[in-house]
Amino acid sequence: KVVKLNIDKQNQIPKIKTWTLAAIGVHLLTSFGIVCSLFAVLNVFEGNLGSAFMWLGVALFIDAIDGTLARKIDVATFTPNINGLMMDSIVDFTNYILIPCLILVKAGYLLPNFEVCLPAIILVVSLFSYSRISVSDDDSRYVGFPVAWNIVVVYLFILEMSQLANSVVISIFIALKFVPLKYVHPFRTRRLRKPTLIFTGLWFVSTAVLCLNKTVTLDAYVFLLANGVLALATFYFLCLTLASGFESHGVMRQTASGVLNIKASSQKFS
Repeated sequence: KVVKLNIDKQNQIPKIKTWTLAAIGVHLLTSFGIVCSLFAVLNVFEGNLGSAFMWLGVALFIDAIDGTLARKIDVATFTPNINGLMMDSIVDFTNYILIPCLILVKAGYLLPNFEVCLPAIILVVSLFSYSRISVSDDDSRYVGFPVAWNIVVVYLFILEMSQLANSVVISIFIALKFVPLKYVHPFRTRRLRKPTLIFTGLWFVSTAVLCLNKTVTLDAYVFLLANGVLALATFYFLCLTLASGFESHGVMRQTASGVLNIKASSQKFS
């Protein structure tokens, strides 16, 4: 029996090494997001916003897949001394918040009186948001705007609105952080998972095409198609968020009704 146990252990060693290497590979994939941050920052200072958004897009794609890979491989078991969640949070804060704030300041998107004030508020609010223990519900939906400022800023880049309009939009999204609407996580949600993944893919492609159009003039039909697809995908996610408001209202009504019934019952037996 002792010999058999030793043989089993020897057979398991290559598998453990393979999974450990796979776990390290996932961490390296996550870490490439911070390399994307560096290239994005360099392009922001060079005034090349198209390339900056391209690198932020690559980082966003990495963030979309590394979590799934980490869970499948169980990186916490095979690389216990590396905190993948901490690594991911550092990369995300840089790409989702810090660099978008830098773009808001450097690209002249905001009114002069607010070009530093609003990004500063975003940084502080986002820092508290990242520090919260729980920010999502049982379906991995974020409660309150999920401080995805890279998404907001890319819309400003595509739409080319006035400084006043941009300042209003940014102020609204800051306020939405404190409104208990729920925002779907496209890769973790269980409700409407398939259509959500489809619309997420459409959003990625259409956004990439419209960002590319800022540097390379595309065919008019391609441009119009990309705008239509982006509008459709945006409308889909907007509907999901607004629907969560009615869902929350329904829960509150049910809770209030339950409380009233309990009070009525207690008065009846008193």
